[in-house]
Amino acid sequence: MPLTRVLEPEEMAGADEAAEYDAMDFGATDDLFVQRAVELARPGQWIIDIGCGNAKIPLAIASRAPHARVCAVEMSREMLAVAVRHRAKADAAAQGMSFVRGDAKQLPFATGSVDLIVSNSLVHHIPDPSCVFREIARVLKDAATAPRILIRDLVRPQSDTELEAIVEKYSAAWSPLQRRLYADSLRAALSVDEVRGYAAGLHSVRVQQITDRHWSLEP
Repeated sequence: MPLTRVLEPEEMAGADEAAEYDAMDFGATDDLFVQRAVELARPGQWIIDIGCGNAKIPLAIASRAPHARVCAVEMSREMLAVAVRHRAKADAAAQGMSFVRGDAKQLPFATGSVDLIVSNSLVHHIPDPSCVFREIARVLKDAATAPRILIRDLVRPQSDTELEAIVEKYSAAWSPLQRRLYADSLRAALSVDEVRGYAAGLHSVRVQQITDRHWSLEP
């Protein structure tokens, strides 16, 4: 039985926390996410990244899949400010990527209008993740038959001991605030079974644990 879920703030409101989060190194897992997203991308189609954070992932997708159209959605003004700064330093292929300030629980897109939804490390921020999965099902094309979707996030550890071991293994060199943010995210994360329950309305997708601390939902 995993630890009891402890929610963290849904929106990162402080500039200091946004800056600390931006400095945290998730390069290895981010690169794997981008690689899989590019495999799912199609020329000319819309890719929507929900909860883009600092936008390093959607900018990398836009760079590696230049014939797709990428739009990144983020609720936090502070994180969007960080994302815009990263776009200004990105290569030409990513410069045209668009940003929308929006809520993943009420996506600002028409029903059946999105070709591919991607999201990394958003779901653990949401008190009731079923709201997000319903919105994803609403805006995706072919949601009932062959949805094109890639969602990844943290898995909540089974115990305090396991949580502390993960924090020590992956964030030993980080600042105290970064380590606290990471531990809070692990406590707010879902178990794989919880994800499967929340995503039950999405057909033809699989949910599985892919690392010692991540799950993935994809076709």
